[in-house]
Amino acid sequence: MDTVPKKDGSERRRARRVYASFVEYCRTEGAPEQKYQAFAENVSATGICIFVNEEIKPNIILSITVFLLDGSNPIEVKGRVVWVRPSVFVMAKDRKHYDVGVDFVEISDEDRERLLYYTSKYSHEIPPS
Repeated sequence: MDTVPKKDGSERRRARRVYASFVEYCRTEGAPEQKYQAFAENVSATGICIFVNEEIKPNIILSITVFLLDGSNPIEVKGRVVWVRPSVFVMAKDRKHYDVGVDFVEISDEDRERLLYYTSKYSHEIPPS
């Protein structure tokens, strides 16, 4: 997503990130008409982390509609899955959940500006890592 690994194994953020609310997403290949809903853990002007109940392989391109907490119009992006890991947020016996980091590969200048404004306005919500 929007992290750059440091030599000590920790991460350095490339962009300010804040909470979003939820997203709708679909794969751009295969069955693009199949839409899924997911929670967005956080969003930045360069990417998003979503919480899903299916394992999505890295390098898959997703079409994503991002719904922000401020009630503004949704943002439409395309993003490439860069990492997937089992989520510790929900542990269910019969169902796995995953955190999925997505880098934006297509986003309009207007929507990127909206995300920059949104993340600067609400950046106090997530402490820097």
